[in-house]
Amino acid sequence: MYSVGDKVVHPGYGPGIITDVERRQVIGEAKRYYVIDMQSGGGTLMTPVAKADDVGLRPAVSPASLEELLHSLTETPRILSGDFKERQTEIEERLRIGDVFITAEALRDLAWHGQRHNLTKRDTQLKQRAEELVAGEVALVKEIELKAALEQVQAILAEAVREDADQLAGLQI
Repeated sequence: MYSVGDKVVHPGYGPGIITDVERRQVIGEAKRYYVIDMQSGGGTLMTPVAKADDVGLRPAVSPASLEELLHSLTETPRILSGDFKERQTEIEERLRIGDVFITAEALRDLAWHGQRHNLTKRDTQLKQRAEELVAGEVALVKEIELKAALEQVQAILAEAVREDADQLAGLQI
């Protein structure tokens, strides 16, 4: 059970902070809901307390795990399928899981793929969604603005891809 002030992540909507636990009458039955102030989009999400585990609500990563998360953006990427349908299905499945480490790996893999091949419009949308999810969690845990966290994630990715490109170029000479 979560409490007011807890930093949580909803797999479909991203990170937020629980601001209240409300009781509401729904079809004549009193139910309790977590009221979550969402990090991105500025909205509020209500999730039934009894269904929190079922929907995949989870605590945000710890500050110690955050460094591991950011480092995962620099690790060797998995090669994605050249077939755009297969690639996009795989990335969508990885994002749907709701695990920020798997999301970061999908982001890294798409960024790397984008350096070597053109990303389709859908690839670009998936990459942006992954960036938002990772940056949202970074912002939540570090207690910084989402824009600053997004810039940090993008800078780490850009540097990792640039270093990789430089290494490949060095091998081809």
